Amino acid sequence: MKTVAMVLAALALTAPLASTAAENKAADKDVCLLYSANCPEQTDTILEKIAKLQHEIARGKIVYSPVEITRLESKLEEYRGLLDSLLSGGD
Repeated sequence: MKTVAMVLAALALTAPLASTAAENKAADKDVCLLYSANCPEQTDTILEKIAKLQHEIARGKIVYSPVEITRLESKLEEYRGLLDSLLSGGD
């Protein structure tokens, strides 16, 4: 009985830590890159945007869900295509 009480107490103490970790993970996301939202007058160049996307993708599953990583990878390919188009003269 005493062991059960100790296990329940330990669970009660670690539950807030788990939710705090999840909140911190969400706070670390670059929402502007991910959703193109809450972007205060950003003036990043295409190269800067590509570098930021590469950095966020490299952070991986620790910060982003698989769906979010796919979204970031899609945006990265979009910016790379745009850069290629600009460098080739729009052909």
